[in-house]
Amino acid sequence: MAENCRSRAELVIAVDDTDCPGEGGTGRVGRMIGDRLAERFGVWGVTRHQLAVLPEINYTSRNSANVAHLLAGPADLSALAQEVSSWVAEMALEGSEPGLCIARVEALLGCELGHEAQQRFVTREEVRGEARGRDVWLGHVLEEDGGIVGAFCGACLAAGGNDGRFVQVGRIRSLCGEIAVDEVLAAGVDEVRTTSGELLREGNIIPERLRPALVCGKCVAYVERMGEGRFAGLKGRPGDE
Repeated sequence: MAENCRSRAELVIAVDDTDCPGEGGTGRVGRMIGDRLAERFGVWGVTRHQLAVLPEINYTSRNSANVAHLLAGPADLSALAQEVSSWVAEMALEGSEPGLCIARVEALLGCELGHEAQQRFVTREEVRGEARGRDVWLGHVLEEDGGIVGAFCGACLAAGGNDGRFVQVGRIRSLCGEIAVDEVLAAGVDEVRTTSGELLREGNIIPERLRPALVCGKCVAYVERMGEGRFAGLKGRPGDE
């Protein structure tokens, strides 16, 4: 974890394993959670976090968790969990094993299990052990609890503020055509950078694939040069899928 990094949110709500082979996607569930809570608590955005893809892991598609970042949250995590669980149960597909984690960002800072889950198989017992004693609600929505691993590890990565990419932030998903850097910034992005890391202050961007990265507590849009003054948006950091 990068030093002094964290999400700017107070609370994170992570969900995993709501889909089944060939159908659905956890990203849509994460965005739904963010949309439904936005008016009540304020939502910075929703991020996607990639976990390990290994033969011993029973993942559905690409093994990623999605996390809503709440700028403020209620005191009672259990009541919020009950409400959000009902929404996830409505959207989860038959045969899925949705897990849900709701946590104070402060409670997860310093937890490295999220990063470990990007490299190796993490067990449910490990996750439950890490969650114990923290200000965390962790549970499953339907009968099976396979999704709690991805949900908890995704929450840890999101809280750390230096991993993954935004699948929803501000007005980023509504941008189209070719627009100026200033318009991208006004849509909810903190910085626009080239693949070499240069801070971009002018030029035009094609934003259709643009999904800003979560970089040390900032929403950073990376772009690739197409020609003089023209750039194409990237998904996450340079080199990400």
